[in-house]
Parts: sequence; structure tokens; C-alpha cells
Amino acid sequence: MTFLDSHVHLYGEFDLDVLFSSFMASARRAAPGADAYAMAVMLRSFQPSLRYALHASPVRDWKLEESAAGTFTASRGDDRITILPARQVAAAERIEALGLFGEAMVPDGLPLAETIMRLREASFTPVLAWGLGKWLFSRSRTVNSVLDAAIASGDTLLIGDSALRPVFWPEPCQYRVAMAHGIRVLHGSDPLPRPGQERRAGSYGSVIEADLDADAPAESLMSAILDASKTIRPVGGRCLLPV
Repeated sequence: MTFLDSHVHLYGEFDLDVLFSSFMASARRAAPGADAYAMAVMLRSFQPSLRYALHASPVRDWKLEESAAGTFTASRGDDRITILPARQVAAAERIEALGLFGEAMVPDGLPLAETIMRLREASFTPVLAWGLGKWLFSRSRTVNSVLDAAIASGDTLLIGDSALRPVFWPEPCQYRVAMAHGIRVLHGSDPLPRPGQERRAGSYGSVIEADLDADAPAESLMSAILDASKTIRPVGGRCLLPV
């Protein structure tokens, strides 16, 4: 089994040693039976590569090494974290689209449907990210339109659930419709750009019924995510209140 926090950010305010230690502690509590632990780092427009994002802050207690192409490993003693590149793009409708796994640049500010298309063209697997207030009212029509298009075309699309969705907030109806049509949901901690938020890494994630291939971690993980026979279940916890 593999634990994946599918939505981590690296901001300048973050202490990477704290982030890695917090991630590992939370992930082990949430998924004690996991054989591998991984995080997808959502690069923003000001972060051209995972290497750039990781080297923006020094590490003291952890050892960082580039492993398979485009990925890194953080290790400390018996603890080992696979770090995978991904990208977050802000669409014109102020809805976030995510791309797993890769570093290619996709511009902010395009309509959501075009953003999803650009992510696919750049060899990402696109993810529609939940956001507080962004799946309601007028913007819900945009979300529904993107989901309907993926269902009708059979194009690959995932949903990204966030720890920022308060525990009392009901599961959006779009989740149920999407899952009924084979669209899968991943889960992530989504830390905010504030000092101390790095401690939330690993607090919410997915346990995926698959092994992680050290030589091709992104490919093996995506293969399992898209395999309907492989179970994906949420572990950890979401926020008590909106943040």
C-alpha cells in the first residue's frame, strides 16, 4: 500500500525539515500499514521546477536526493518520502486545476475548460480541485460543465478533495456523480502560505492499494490511481473550521 498526500505546497515561509517530519509523523499515524509514503508538490507559476522549489529552503536533518527522473527522495534514518512534481493552475473563474505528475508550465488565467485541455496536452493527468465556495453558486456551473465533458468524452479527470473542506461540510454532489461515472477522488492536505502551515503536510491523504516502483514512482502511482480495481480511500482528517 502507498500513502499519497496529493496536494502539498512548498512556500518560502516553510521550514522543510518541519514539513518532512510533520508529513512523516502524520502519514504513519494515518496509514500505519503503508509500505511507501509519497507527496505531490503543487508547483505554482513562480516555481519552474521541483528542484527550484525544494532548494528555496535548506534542510538540516533530512537528506534530499534526486531519484527517478523529475522526482526526489527525502530520507532520515528509516524514514523515506517520495516527492513527485505536480502543478497548480488558477483558472479565470478562480477555480484551481491541478496536474499530476510533471513540471511543464501552464499559464494562469485561462478559462477552466481550456486549462484542463492545456494540462492534458502537457502530459499531465488533470485534477479538479475542491475549493471553499468555488463549487457553489455561479461557479458550480463551470465545475459541472467540466465534469460533464469528461464523462461524455471519457477523457481522464480526477477530483482533488482537500483538508480545507471542513469536517461538517457535506460531500459535494459532484463527487457522487463523478464517482458513479468512474472519476476517482484523491485527497490532500493543501497547506496555506502561512508560517507553521507546513505542519499540516500529510494530515490528509489517500491510501492506494498499490506498490510504489522506486524506479518509476510517478508512472506506477498513476497506473494504480487510474485502475478501477485498485482501492483508494481517504485517511487522516480535515479541518474543523473554514480557514
